[in-house]
Amino acid sequence: MPNSIVKQAQHSVHWIHQLIHRVFTNQRGDGAACIEQLLPLFAEDFQMVTTSGALVGRAQVEQLFRSALGTRAGLEIIVSDLHCLWQEGHSAAIRYKETHCLNQSQTSRLSLAIIRVQDDAVQWLYLHETACP
Repeated sequence: MPNSIVKQAQHSVHWIHQLIHRVFTNQRGDGAACIEQLLPLFAEDFQMVTTSGALVGRAQVEQLFRSALGTRAGLEIIVSDLHCLWQEGHSAAIRYKETHCLNQSQTSRLSLAIIRVQDDAVQWLYLHETACP
């Protein structure tokens, strides 16, 4: 079972970034629908530390997605170097690298997500992003 939890948590990292990509680019015209798919993936008490050091909650993340709908045409998001750093019970801590490529510019961040997997449902509890130089 723990191996299944880690695999599902890692899969959720890829899935959530696919949805985020679709929101930011809105290439298919389904960005708003993707926001509705994204929101249940974040726990009600979800918190995130951004690359600038701000602590934000689920409501602020939702507002970010809604205001960013379709604003980054041409964006590419690459998720790599996934590692499970901790797993206990139904939760896992997954570290990964996220790279954004847009208009010949590239930015990367290292992220640590704490993800709960229960009854095949995945929810993100916490995310900490650190900008890479």
